[in-house]
Amino acid sequence: PTGPNSPEDLRRRQAPAPARDAYAELKSRLQQKIVAELDPKLDLSKTDQVRKTIEELFNTLLGLEDIVVARAERLRLFDEILSEILGYGPIQKLLNDDTITEIMVNGPHNVFIERRGKIEKVPVVFESDQHVMRIIDRIVSPLGRRVDEGSPYVDARLPDGSRVNIVIPPLALMGPTITIRKFSRIPFTLEELVKNGTFTSEYVEFVKASVSVKLNIIISGGTGTGKTTQ
Repeated sequence: PTGPNSPEDLRRRQAPAPARDAYAELKSRLQQKIVAELDPKLDLSKTDQVRKTIEELFNTLLGLEDIVVARAERLRLFDEILSEILGYGPIQKLLNDDTITEIMVNGPHNVFIERRGKIEKVPVVFESDQHVMRIIDRIVSPLGRRVDEGSPYVDARLPDGSRVNIVIPPLALMGPTITIRKFSRIPFTLEELVKNGTFTSEYVEFVKASVSVKLNIIISGGTGTGKTTQ
């Protein structure tokens, strides 16, 4: 029999997407093999050397797979595996984008960014809640922090100083959440702030005079207005 809720229809709806599943399985398989082959004593701080080692293993192991991968897919596959091993998984490319000022992960399938003051959803996904939790663990472990059901909320910082807020179930209702407010890699100069209209030249002279005579100064403002960076 055919039609809605027939055995054939149910099998069709439950069947996974072959292309995506094959890609995910290949990525997972290669990643596990590369991690297993890496020398545990490898100094991960030597990024260029580690990247070269991973690339050599990737090319060798991919060559052993009975599968043809287009060049574009090959590059994408390598970048994703490299991000999983050395970086912060799917959000690494967002962290590398200097036009993005904030990253918001609301569960594995809802990732938003702030760019030029506007919020937009991006086609970046995690495999599962567990995948998000692995990235969370990578963020907090070097800081000696932990996140679990007993401590489901934590504030932290990335090595570049970017602020991170993490909330996981039972406090988070849609899965683990990560919010990252990025810091500009190149701080604004006073000349740029005046040119952009953030300050007036008279204000700059006033602040310089206040600092030089050691007056107390209170810096206030809403979230994201630049209290820390300025």
